[in-house]
Amino acid sequence: MSKTAPTIGLLDLMQDFMAIKEEELSQELGEKYGVPPEEVADVVRSFLKDSYGPAMKLVEELAAKSSPLLLFIGKKDCAVCSRCKPIIDCFLSRHKEMDMVAVDYSQPEGLLYHIMVSQEAGMLPLIAFIIEGQLRHSFTGECSALSVYERCYGDIFSECSQNIYAN
Repeated sequence: MSKTAPTIGLLDLMQDFMAIKEEELSQELGEKYGVPPEEVADVVRSFLKDSYGPAMKLVEELAAKSSPLLLFIGKKDCAVCSRCKPIIDCFLSRHKEMDMVAVDYSQPEGLLYHIMVSQEAGMLPLIAFIIEGQLRHSFTGECSALSVYERCYGDIFSECSQNIYAN
């Protein structure tokens, strides 16, 4: 599924995701133990930091990069992910200005998938175009043709270079 959303910063995505998770888990634990959610908030924050720490660190690193990025989150044993790799490699060979960041979903950094997609379960791979720390376009659960990635990348840069003085 291709997703074009309004440009959103990776750091904003992460902060929003963590705030929602903190609220949900605090509420859930509070109800389970019959205490106000505020009493378990510190434990929840610590748990989230431990669980999502590597993914959060990766978000910060990606947000700090100035070069265009193609983020690929997949798994070694995923057939769709394997089918995508040669297409992505071909795309990148045409765009030397773009860096690729590949993350294995089964590693701690792979939780970045949930930060970016905002759902517990989804389909791999996640392919995302990130420009100056902004998520510009993403695809999940599919392997598109090279022409689709080319068009998407071209559209991103045509948006960036539109002449604001045109009549």
